[in-house]
Amino acid sequence: MKTKSLFMEDAYLTEMEADILDVQAEGPQQWRVVLSETVFYPMGGGQSTDQGLLKNEQWQGEVYQVRIKEGEIVHYVKGEEPPLQAKVKGYIKWERRYQHMRSHSAGHVIDFALYQLGHSPVHLKPLKADHGKKPYIVYEGVLKEDFREKLEQQANALVQQNLSFSTCMMSYEELEKQTLYLQPGLPLHKPLRMLTLESVGSVADGGTQVRQTSEVGKITLTKIEAKEGQTFIYYQIS
Repeated sequence: MKTKSLFMEDAYLTEMEADILDVQAEGPQQWRVVLSETVFYPMGGGQSTDQGLLKNEQWQGEVYQVRIKEGEIVHYVKGEEPPLQAKVKGYIKWERRYQHMRSHSAGHVIDFALYQLGHSPVHLKPLKADHGKKPYIVYEGVLKEDFREKLEQQANALVQQNLSFSTCMMSYEELEKQTLYLQPGLPLHKPLRMLTLESVGSVADGGTQVRQTSEVGKITLTKIEAKEGQTFIYYQIS
């Protein structure tokens, strides 16, 4: 990968300076841009894309989407053709990013609370999640008991304790030894990141997270639904 992922090192960075390494036409007044480094989070892992602005004294473009394509972080930009090899500054829409961070971290808080209640990953095995406008987590397995109220209380107890999140990079083999479980589909031959919640445990994660659980805010579990052998936990934050 040509682009250094600054968001992996510090999720609270909101701007950067980078070189434009590659420009490809996407459509009328739309371009695919590869940078030397970026604070823009690419859509993935259940977290939505960052948006924002790239600019220098002669040019500016609106970043409306960021994705990983063929192993590269690609910024989709609207505007005049970006100047190849030029230096530009990048600015993310922070309020949008921070909401995504809070929602993503809330999903992990719920999952850690489920672990504390003894349900994950033994009875409910984590499969995937979407932390967007209508966030939810999907588990393999179904519980007969109604655990919504207990889970909501436990998740908010973790929020109120203001516990710290921390991350570090490691190999798949190290993750196997140190995490509570491993999600399906993780790449085997590249460095991965471990997310740790103070005094609770660790899981694999590649998105942006808040530093303290208190930043998440109040968690409300809007619905827990069982279908086709899977459990869907829907939530919102306020």
